[in-house]
Amino acid sequence: MSGVFYTYVWGTHGERGSPLTFTSKQNRTAAIRSTQGGDLVFGVVSRSPGDPDVQIPDAIKGRVINVWQISHSAADTAEFGIEARNAWDKLEDGSYRWPFALQPIRTWIIRDAPEFRDLPGYTPATHTQRAITTVQEVSENLAATLKDLLQTNGEELEVMTPRYLTMANRVQQLRQKHPFALNGYSVQPNAEATNSIYIATLGKGGRTLKIGHAQDAASRVAEFNKYRLSSEPQWILHTDQAIGSVQDAIEIEKYLGELFARYRTEPNNNEVYVGLDAIDVALKLATAQVKK
Repeated sequence: MSGVFYTYVWGTHGERGSPLTFTSKQNRTAAIRSTQGGDLVFGVVSRSPGDPDVQIPDAIKGRVINVWQISHSAADTAEFGIEARNAWDKLEDGSYRWPFALQPIRTWIIRDAPEFRDLPGYTPATHTQRAITTVQEVSENLAATLKDLLQTNGEELEVMTPRYLTMANRVQQLRQKHPFALNGYSVQPNAEATNSIYIATLGKGGRTLKIGHAQDAASRVAEFNKYRLSSEPQWILHTDQAIGSVQDAIEIEKYLGELFARYRTEPNNNEVYVGLDAIDVALKLATAQVKK
């Protein structure tokens, strides 16, 4: 299971899947020592950059904007052809502020993400000085929320590769070594759509369940079945309960996960449950709706 970290950034390269960059080799080394290859790092736009000349649009301040699935392959940003775009990207001697990088395995941009501090699982202790210079691991609750956001609002970008062919080939090897589950889903999110909580059973009346949230539950369940043999039991949609915003859906999904934690198939997995009746979950879902 991938570890989840965050780091503060000043913006994004937009449609380019840029590497994760650092101001010093020491900061990059700190990131390598605290992570494993294949971990996720979320980029949160800083509200108060240390440099008073930095101009960050108010619309993106404090928001989760990028995600990297990182490797431990170190490189210089110059090898990616990255250059300063703003005056504050350069130091006083004219050198690039972020010359050190980690080659990403995959990268995403987050569309219409809520503010970092508004996410379920964020607490005052989440913000650390460490995240300004390197990466900081997040709590289990916040990690689950961030993964949900990646699934619903993430748009994968083509990874920038270094100019050297040997390093570019290395990216393809890393993608095979560190597959990522979200790539199996092709249901495209719509920021304006209503999110629902779904319950799916493995086979009709099965006691192995999937509990999750989606904007199109029927399509999501159909995607699950694409990766099952015809001879295997198929996932069947049992409940599709409209909730509202993605944030509301995440909170209710977490509520159900806490109620039925002992049925989970692995630690921190709030999606697949074994030995549980769908009707029991549906009844609790109805209660959660009333409370909401």
